[in-house]
Amino acid sequence: MTSFKQQRIESLLMTIDRLSMAKIRHLQQIHDLKSYRNACRVIKQLDPFIHETFFDKEKVVYLNKAGRQLIGSNKEVKRNSLMEHTLLCNEAYLYFNCPIDWKTEHRIESKEAVPTFGIHFMGLSPAKKRIISDASFSRNGYLHLIEIDNTRNMNDNRKKIEAYADVMQGLRKSTASILYIFTTNIERKRKFDLWLKEKSIHGQVKTFSEINTS
Repeated sequence: MTSFKQQRIESLLMTIDRLSMAKIRHLQQIHDLKSYRNACRVIKQLDPFIHETFFDKEKVVYLNKAGRQLIGSNKEVKRNSLMEHTLLCNEAYLYFNCPIDWKTEHRIESKEAVPTFGIHFMGLSPAKKRIISDASFSRNGYLHLIEIDNTRNMNDNRKKIEAYADVMQGLRKSTASILYIFTTNIERKRKFDLWLKEKSIHGQVKTFSEINTS
């Protein structure tokens, strides 16, 4: 394997590992592989290192054991019910122009003061509030928190927005943050917009059709 070819293969494998799994179109855009036909030709070189499957008639790839070993990854991925959610998360990654510090399943934690009513207790620590965002990255001094909504019950979504309100309030003193929600249709978008307004959360809501995922 030539040095250039090996570097390109390893770069593609690292991208797939970062995203967990990817459509050919995702890799075409991220690595500027020109035409879809050329992208398929390049991805064909990854055959010894990837598994292939299909979602909504599009080819999806993810690393096999040999691929993980080549780039030193311990993240094993399997096809499951979360495939659509993972692929939609990739659309957000592309929308933000592939942030270098993109993290998935990122735990956000804030501390709030424990009420002492003027009495100081030894060993009493601030209570912690936690939430796991689907993804996050930092840009222009802001922590960007990403939520991908496709099938979650809207009652559960409202509870998560309430949890975000608590965590983001605790973060305000140390970290400026913005919540971005990507959802599947305009009716769900309206509800999210209303909840963000009610909770005074700095954020934006977009449908996947608005970010040009086709």
